Amino acid sequence: MTVLRCSAFCLLLLMLITANAFAAGFTFDGLGVKARGMGGAFRALADDWSAAYYNPAGYSRIQDNTIAGNLAVFHNRYSVEPNMMWGNEYESGYLNGQELYNHHANLNVPQGAILVRLPVWGETVWGLSIMQLFDQNQSWELFRNIPAYSETGYPHSQFYNNLDVVAFQVTAAKEFMDEKLSLGVGLALLRGDLIYNSVVLYDNPISSVDHRPFEKIPEWYNNDGMGWGFGFRVGALYEVTDDIDVGLVFTGPASINISGETDFQLYLADNRTLGQTYSESSEERYFLSGGRMYGHSDFETTLDLPASIGVGAAMRVNEKLTVDLDLEYTLWSAYEGFEFEYSNYNISVPSTDFDRLTGLMQTDISVPVDWENAGRAMLGANYKFREYVDLRGGFSVDQTVTNNETLLPQFMDLYTKYAYSIGVGFEVGFWHLDLAATYTHHGDAKTGAISYYDDDDLMDNLPGTYQADVYQTVLGISYRF
Repeated sequence: MTVLRCSAFCLLLLMLITANAFAAGFTFDGLGVKARGMGGAFRALADDWSAAYYNPAGYSRIQDNTIAGNLAVFHNRYSVEPNMMWGNEYESGYLNGQELYNHHANLNVPQGAILVRLPVWGETVWGLSIMQLFDQNQSWELFRNIPAYSETGYPHSQFYNNLDVVAFQVTAAKEFMDEKLSLGVGLALLRGDLIYNSVVLYDNPISSVDHRPFEKIPEWYNNDGMGWGFGFRVGALYEVTDDIDVGLVFTGPASINISGETDFQLYLADNRTLGQTYSESSEERYFLSGGRMYGHSDFETTLDLPASIGVGAAMRVNEKLTVDLDLEYTLWSAYEGFEFEYSNYNISVPSTDFDRLTGLMQTDISVPVDWENAGRAMLGANYKFREYVDLRGGFSVDQTVTNNETLLPQFMDLYTKYAYSIGVGFEVGFWHLDLAATYTHHGDAKTGAISYYDDDDLMDNLPGTYQADVYQTVLGISYRF
């Protein structure tokens, strides 16, 4: 290996080790630049490092040791127009009738891998990859207290979900049957990071002052935690003819136990004139003081990740053009949302007798979803425009998993999604440079009634009109040695 190649190898390895792999988090599709340029249709090709995700068996067909990485930069352009009235009559504090956009940010996710051929079981290709598998990143400001409560104190991100699942995966693949059949397996250590904020409206438990406009008590909470789990995926590639390959991939279910810390703010009513009619040390007077209660606790929850199965067929139409068609089915019904369980409370109140208010802050919070299994179809093509230039294009259709009963701004997966991709790749000596761009449009969604799906008296959806578009650019570089 020359000094130049060795230096390049060390530089790329340093980039992968120091990259912030927890930057962004639900299925994250910014993996692999060639795959993204082909609309995600890659399971029957799987001929670069991202085969660790699309089909681990593809590693067996990669002839050179490789170090590679890609950076996905994406922007979520989401909007919500709330329509949340109590009893279809009273204002609740939501900014009804206004088209409100998520807080804008260009989010970036680096990932990559190193592959080597080793004389194990004849010859086996091994790889170590860092991949972001799931991602959800929403941040909204949709609520203000009605005049009966304090107007100050809400954070910028009232409704926030930053969920990241990153896999540290070891992949091994080998060829069988005179190189017609390839099998591969990937075993992953999963890291889950979650920050989840929301505003909930509790029923006022103080019967003497629970009339309009004090029938609901708003609380903002912030959960911040992380956890670990294990996952796996297996794949097969079979050469049907010299020009046709088929691929099959199964990804197993996984669970990550997430724990961390929670901050609460309970907003009290502001009517001190009425409060003076109660004794100075009473819970009623404290509730009507116009201030806030603060709390802190530990929390735990479980993140259940779905299994999926994917199939693909690739055809080399001629020496220049290759077409791939993929189908994927994901068992999203296994994911039922979050059940936040709290412990080790530290609540700031002037009296330990204020059990009706402190009881609210000691209530476990559930954020249920009633999701359905969903399918996805992807079609892509790779055209060798020049010996060193590849042009790519792709299209995908993705079923939604959500329904109106549990539609919240923290989970933006609306009606059927359509994605359009283009890409280009350059080969310069031992280097590959690639670029892909994808535009995804969600069908508009509208829900017109409050749901109490889990019967805990907390609403599990936000009535309103939802719209969503996503813009994504993926840059990649790889070096063969």
